[in-house]
Amino acid sequence: MADDAWTPTAAHFRAVAVATVLVTAALIWRRPDLLVIGTPFAVVAAWSALTRPTQPPVLVDGFEHSTIREGDATRWRATLTGEVDLVTAAIDHDPWIETRPVRGAVAVAASGDETALSVVTRSMRWGRRTIERVELGASSPWAAFRWATTTPPRHVTTLPLPAVFDVGASPRPPDGLIGLHRSTRGGEGNEFAGIRAFRAGDRMRRINWARSARSEELLVNATWADLDTHVALVLDATDDYGVSDGIDGRASSLDAGVRAAGAIAEHYATRGERVSLRTFGGPVTHSVPPGTGRGQLRRTLDTLADVRPAADGRPLARAGRAAGWRHVSTTGQMTVMLSPLVAPDALDLAMSLGRQGLAVVVIDTLPDHVVVHDDELTSLAWRIRLLERRRELRMVTAAGIPVVRWQGPGSLDQVIRDIARRTTGPRLVRR
Repeated sequence: MADDAWTPTAAHFRAVAVATVLVTAALIWRRPDLLVIGTPFAVVAAWSALTRPTQPPVLVDGFEHSTIREGDATRWRATLTGEVDLVTAAIDHDPWIETRPVRGAVAVAASGDETALSVVTRSMRWGRRTIERVELGASSPWAAFRWATTTPPRHVTTLPLPAVFDVGASPRPPDGLIGLHRSTRGGEGNEFAGIRAFRAGDRMRRINWARSARSEELLVNATWADLDTHVALVLDATDDYGVSDGIDGRASSLDAGVRAAGAIAEHYATRGERVSLRTFGGPVTHSVPPGTGRGQLRRTLDTLADVRPAADGRPLARAGRAAGWRHVSTTGQMTVMLSPLVAPDALDLAMSLGRQGLAVVVIDTLPDHVVVHDDELTSLAWRIRLLERRRELRMVTAAGIPVVRWQGPGSLDQVIRDIARRTTGPRLVRR
């Protein structure tokens, strides 16, 4: 909150006190030398009091961009209008925000009625960042009076920077139109399939008037139905393993999962495929319905920026967690689960989705630098859990669900080719 008036500073009190003491002593003891010394202090104190600002300045501040990508920078700008001599500002420290100047403090001398100052901020990790406050102060000439304020919190959204990803394989036979794929059945679409006789329910715009006039029979243009592949992303937010150093350093398991999900969404959504997102295990379950295009990519990245691991590490109940996928149609869907696979619930969910007839791919996001240093018993328990995890991964792979490590471009090529081969044959689904 801003003060209503300018307040005297310690420098002003000091000048008044020194001038009073020296002038009084000079008059009492008749010391002209003390009068000479005290006169400048008296002049400065009187001048400061006469030129004291009467109205508080007007502050307008904000960030140039409220939404940025990891590693990108934005600028906090402020404009102070009023009678000021010097303006200072300092931004609260945030571990994931780099500032320039380094300490986030800046001072600008006023050159007119308006004084502008700015601080460059660079976000190092995805998520919602809140700049709690910016402490800003202004001083009058000779620093005699000061006006201070604290700005309200400002929110900056940092979207995850998708990892480099590309895939050359198709999850379905390459007979598609929408996105990378086209349906092999007739229906409403854009691709011409032939000419047939008019039937009840056909739209007037489908009528081929030229052929109808020659054949004396009402004919319509038949088309192939538009169909695309639905890539369902399932992100495990049960816990975050490893160390996160931001965009320029090591990545934790949740960093790898979020960036990989963003990369897959960017690859498919911008090529016309439908992409959806669902998280599980965290304090809040996030969901993005299927969609395509740049708008869908932005919605997916915005949702990924809100992902938080569970505070106590406990995943959601198994029944409630799996219920969200029971209504999903299996036609043309490929489910990609991203998880560190430490908690067995993630693999249980993958097996459950596989039994529903979905094509499931599990991406292992556990980083290599996870090391437990607490004590010997904790380290031993962690090694035992990794051995159990290795056995569980073999069981899941034997059940027909591939588990691959995320390695960027080409990580899913062979797996998707295998899925495409399996989709051409009959499939056993447990009801």
